[in-house]
Amino acid sequence: MREPWHSILAESPETDLDPFPSSAQLAVAAHEGGLLAPLPEIGVLHVAGDDASAFLHNQLTQSITDIQAHETRLAAWCNPKGRTRALVRVVPSDTGLLLIANAEVLEAIQPTLQMFIFRSRVALTSLSDREGLMGMAGPVAANLLTETVGTLPATAGHLLRAGDLHVIALASESTQRYLVLAPADQLSALWQRYKTALSRADSQFWQLLNIQAGLPEVSLQTQEMFIPTMLNLEPLGGIHYEKGCYPGQEVVARMHYLGKLKRRMYRAAIAAEPPAPGTAVNDSKGAEAGQVVTAAPASDNGSELLVVCRIEKAAQDTLNIDGHALEFLDLPYPPPGDSG
Repeated sequence: MREPWHSILAESPETDLDPFPSSAQLAVAAHEGGLLAPLPEIGVLHVAGDDASAFLHNQLTQSITDIQAHETRLAAWCNPKGRTRALVRVVPSDTGLLLIANAEVLEAIQPTLQMFIFRSRVALTSLSDREGLMGMAGPVAANLLTETVGTLPATAGHLLRAGDLHVIALASESTQRYLVLAPADQLSALWQRYKTALSRADSQFWQLLNIQAGLPEVSLQTQEMFIPTMLNLEPLGGIHYEKGCYPGQEVVARMHYLGKLKRRMYRAAIAAEPPAPGTAVNDSKGAEAGQVVTAAPASDNGSELLVVCRIEKAAQDTLNIDGHALEFLDLPYPPPGDSG
């Protein structure tokens, strides 16, 4: 487990190491009570300097130079062929901009991103071992956060800053949900304050809530596998088609303006353990029809997942993963192309 969560949980009483509640119990807590989850798999990259906003604006699929202090924005960083290297949430801070994403992916892309700085006044610094994140969901969790920081943001993607503490409202299928970012000492204090009042979830259950909200993640296994439009970044507001150029922009724009999208992301369920990201989705004849984006346990004998599949195959064929049939589930937003 990564820092700072390794140290925080190592100092916790033995009860913190008890088995997590079941998915069914946590689902009730997320909707009727409250839960909190350590998120050691998520990292933070600090982008500072006079040119930080312009630099990210020229690298990401999202408009960054006009980002407001009270909002965060999803964005992809692509290779020249339009394939997603990283999927990040851009967060304003008092000292620059923060990129929140899969910690392993941030670690992998930092040297490459550094190469694009050239003479720009930009400094990249990993904060993944100094700051950490936890997820909170449910009305009781919202009340506790309100007592700590005041009125919470009501719109998904919006941000409340209280010193070094950042609270981000997240999209959710049917409950209040927040991402909390704080330095290690403050994160530890919040964990100790909240853990007795809330059900403790693991990062897999938090991933399940992300899946139900249709929020994708790019991992090391899926780097440069998907074009942002395939990951439904259009309806999620992660692509700005009228900003300037960025790596892969021509490919992303062509899919949008010429209507050539042949694959998109779906939410599905299978009666099996969660498949690894990048696992093949096959059609009834055994031919590959797509890949797994992310997956999480949803019950004692099943999983929910996000998959990128050929649109034609998803509509006309029975798809499977290692022989386990996919049951397609609703997403809480329209598919790409229907959102604008």
